[in-house]
Amino acid sequence: MAYAYREKKEMRTARARVTGINASYKDLCEVCSNVRGHGTEDAIEFLELAAKKKKAIFFARHATGKGHRSELGGKIGGFPTKSVKFVLEVVKSAAANAIRLGLGETKIVHIIANKQDTYPRMSPKGRRIVHNYETAFVEVVLGEKQEKAGVKKEWKKAEEKKVGSPKAETTTDEPKKVDAPKQVETKNVETAKSVEKKEAPKVEAAPVRS
Repeated sequence: MAYAYREKKEMRTARARVTGINASYKDLCEVCSNVRGHGTEDAIEFLELAAKKKKAIFFARHATGKGHRSELGGKIGGFPTKSVKFVLEVVKSAAANAIRLGLGETKIVHIIANKQDTYPRMSPKGRRIVHNYETAFVEVVLGEKQEKAGVKKEWKKAEEKKVGSPKAETTTDEPKKVDAPKQVETKNVETAKSVEKKEAPKVEAAPVRS
């Protein structure tokens, strides 16, 4: 399938898949879109509340006959409890696989639902009315959460610069503060000596009397 998930080498994943679901694939798609990209624990909590009709599912597509919900701020939504329960089971199965594989904190990196098989069903007594029996599938992939290495390194470098800058200033300033008075003192001493030499009176030898 062209829309299948392609694993990344640097990310550890756990997956689960259920086929032959007797539910509307349109409702399943909308339920999946409501939890895509969320953390695993948050998604399970949301789906459990949605199964009890305490949380509404937002319908971005396939919203024919759906009403506006006050819980969603006036957006179109509904309570497809049958589809919610199927998606909840798949997410829980994938979470159990993640624990078995020794993964840390995970999030839903890929979740999809679509039509699988169509079985034609004809009405009895020669009526030309078709009620097809359609099945669907749900696939979930959980990925281990990872920190971005590049951002972490840049943050460390910035911290080192902040910490290192005051130290460099103190080392450069210290010799200046110590050397300045020494230079002034030597100049003052030299000037004092020169003044003494200039101002010292000349002593004339007294004449010797016989």
